[in-house]
Amino acid sequence: AAAVALGTIPSGCGHNPSGDHMLPFEFTYVKIPADEALDYEELRGEISKAGDSLQAQLKAAFAGGSIKRVDHLRQTYGRDVESKLDTLNRIAQEEGSVELFALTKPSKSSQPVPHAGVYLYIDEMGMLKDRPVNRRAFELARSCGLEPEQPFHGDAYVGRVLVEPGLRQADFHAAEVVSSSPWMASAPAENAAYAAAMHDYEQAAKAKQVGPTEEERSEARGWSWSQTAEELEVSVRLPEGVSKKELKVAITATRLVVGRKAGGDPIAQLALYAPVSADESTWTMGSDERGTTVCIEMEKLHPETWPQPEKVS
Repeated sequence: AAAVALGTIPSGCGHNPSGDHMLPFEFTYVKIPADEALDYEELRGEISKAGDSLQAQLKAAFAGGSIKRVDHLRQTYGRDVESKLDTLNRIAQEEGSVELFALTKPSKSSQPVPHAGVYLYIDEMGMLKDRPVNRRAFELARSCGLEPEQPFHGDAYVGRVLVEPGLRQADFHAAEVVSSSPWMASAPAENAAYAAAMHDYEQAAKAKQVGPTEEERSEARGWSWSQTAEELEVSVRLPEGVSKKELKVAITATRLVVGRKAGGDPIAQLALYAPVSADESTWTMGSDERGTTVCIEMEKLHPETWPQPEKVS
C-alpha cells in the first residue's frame, strides 16, 4: 500500500506506544503543517495527571487570528451572528478551540497496543479563520478508511490516547504516519467494523420500538441510561436499605461498577462503549415512589453518540 505523503521523516524513531510511565512524564506527538513545503514535526508534551492533556495544551497553538468567514456563521445563526461574533473572536484570538477527529477508536484489538486510539487534533475555528486546507491531514483520514464531511483547515496534530488501565497520553511518532504501520494497516477494517456496529445498533433500536418500552426494559434490568454527545447518564435502582455510606461507585475510563463497600456481588457492572473522564464524573442518590436510585453523570472523553452500555457478567 502506498504511504501518505510525509516529507522528511526522522530516522531511528524508537518509541513506547504503551505509555507505561509514572506521572509526570513526557510524550511525543506529531504536527502536520497545512503548508506542504514543511515537513512533519515531532513535538514533546508533558502530562502531570491522567487524561487527554494534549487537547488542553493545543489550545494555545490554535489561539490567534480572527473570524473571516462571517458568511458561514450567518448560515448557522442567521441574524443573531452579530451578537455572537465578539465572543467567537475572543475565543479564536485569546483562548483557542480544539476539535478531535478519531482516526481509530480504542479497542482490545488496537495496534500496536490494545486499548489505544489515534486522534487528529484540529483548530475548531480553522475554517472560520479562513486557514488553508490541510490536504495531508485529510488524506491521512481517508487512508484510515474514513470520509470526513469537510476538509481540515490549518495545522493539525496527531496523538495517541490509551484508555486501559487508566486514561493517559502515549507516544506517537512521525514514522508511524505510513500506511504500513500497524495502526494504519488495521484502521480501515476497525473503522468499518465500528460503522457496522453502529448500523446494527440503530436497526436493533428501531426493532425494539415495537416491543417493550424503554421504561419497561429499564425496570426489568435495574438501570436506565441517557446521553448527549458530550455526556452519559446512568441511573441504577438500589436494593432496599442501601445507604449512601454503604454505597460504592467505581468509575474507570471504560467501566462503571455500583456495589457495596462491604463487598459482595455488584449491584450493576457496565462496560462503556468508549472512554469517559473519571475525574469529571459525579454521582448522587435520590428516591421516588419506586425506591432509591443512584444517578451517575459521566463526561465523554470525545463527543459522539454511543450505543447502549453492556452489562458485565
